[in-house]
Amino acid sequence: MKQQEFIEKINDIQTKANVLSDQYWAQFSHMGTWQFWYHVVLLIIPLVLLYRLINRQRLFEILFYGYTSHVIFTYIDSYMVRYGYWDHPFMILPQFPFALSINASLLPVIYMLIYQYCTDRGRNFYLWALVASVVVGFIWVEIHEQHNIFQLHRGITNLHTFISNFFVSVLTYWITRLFLYIKKYTKQKYPIS
Repeated sequence: MKQQEFIEKINDIQTKANVLSDQYWAQFSHMGTWQFWYHVVLLIIPLVLLYRLINRQRLFEILFYGYTSHVIFTYIDSYMVRYGYWDHPFMILPQFPFALSINASLLPVIYMLIYQYCTDRGRNFYLWALVASVVVGFIWVEIHEQHNIFQLHRGITNLHTFISNFFVSVLTYWITRLFLYIKKYTKQKYPIS
């Protein structure tokens, strides 16, 4: 098969999958289901909480941490969904088959507030992130599995979700600290006159 034929075949299959996803959403995950509203709440409440609790003197630093974690969580989730390792049977919009409310709001806000708390008060970030990852990866995921809000496939377990969450929180911590170091180094090396 030639390259263009491959591209056309992939586009055709993706279009059919998108239509199927839209039909699934309209039948099982629409605005008339409690799962839809549950995801809306998971999207809005953490953002409202963050707005009220964020340290405004460190606004860009903390939002940088949150944005970075959001991006990494979304990439991991998109990969896992696309390759059938896990599923989110209910979604806010069919165009976002990954868990928009979880990746864009809930998880980033949890870890942002932990990052803020630990760096404001000199606490051990790794310990707090570990505890949060245990709660999310084992307890929260298990509850979502029991209510068919989240499904694990192909040998993926709660241990994998725990490791994934902890890895993302630590990686995001390191990236944020690296950018803070670069900012400090740049200011020292190139002070503004």
